[in-house]
Amino acid sequence: MRALISLSVLGMSGCVIMTPSAELKALELVSIVVTNAAVTAPSAPGNAVVHPYERFDGACIELNPSSNVADFVPAVQVELARHGVSSRVYGANFPETCRYSIHYVTQLEWGRHWFSPEYVAYMSAARIELREHGQVLAAASYKPSILGYDKWASTQEKIAPAVRVVAYGVAEVSASPAGSGRRKIVKN
Repeated sequence: MRALISLSVLGMSGCVIMTPSAELKALELVSIVVTNAAVTAPSAPGNAVVHPYERFDGACIELNPSSNVADFVPAVQVELARHGVSSRVYGANFPETCRYSIHYVTQLEWGRHWFSPEYVAYMSAARIELREHGQVLAAASYKPSILGYDKWASTQEKIAPAVRVVAYGVAEVSASPAGSGRRKIVKN
């Protein structure tokens, strides 16, 4: 505003374009780079355990009443379906006829997004296990990265790598070259 006033005092007309400081531009650039890196960085499952087992196409999910992450089970079901595994959810009356079952635990925490005054709940950890008649066949976990940028990702994005371990029975599943639609399975 002072710039406009000083121009009018001098009898000059025109607009003054004010640019942000170099420090502000640098901070903005760093923020964009970090956000893009966090979003595009492939997340890896934590503590993957895999024992040899046959590929399966259906599993029962045992509902964990102590889990406070409301969208966890639907996210697991969507990810299982993406890998060709159908699922059904059971509560207290878990049927004995389920050969393969999914068991899980989750942890919920509260935190604030950058520049936000309000606290928001987010899933801070999860563990998924595939069992055959009670015996653990595969398991994997989710924990936020060291910098914690992924803690605000969706539940589905967070658990996708762990579900891949359970669905394929491998510690790593990587996509093959673009367009082929096939997956390369790498056993550790």
